[in-house]
Amino acid sequence: MDDTPALLDIVRKCLEQEGYHVRTCLESRLAVSIAREDPPDVIMLDVVMPEVSGWEVLALLRQDPAFARTPVIVCTAYVAEALGRLAELKGPDQHLGLLPKPFELEELIEVVASVTSAALSS
Repeated sequence: MDDTPALLDIVRKCLEQEGYHVRTCLESRLAVSIAREDPPDVIMLDVVMPEVSGWEVLALLRQDPAFARTPVIVCTAYVAEALGRLAELKGPDQHLGLLPKPFELEELIEVVASVTSAALSS
């Protein structure tokens, strides 16, 4: 989920080249319903979004038992704030990653691989 179509397109293409099936969402208010339609193996959320923040989407996802253990990558330029919030949320069943903006595509691939492998091994 991001509100920048060009970035979403780059991320989608990059991850599809790595063999991932990718669904994108420009409007955070639709993110949870889109996830329910086709449950993802991992979710990437931009924190700063119009209408509903990525943190609010994450809270909604965690309230739904279907997504309580789904790995989530938080993508933000506000790294210090994100580290604090992620530390509060992190538990033994929570697979959370951080992707600081701006990022290189190699970083994107590494973070996605890391949270998905951690989730599979638990």
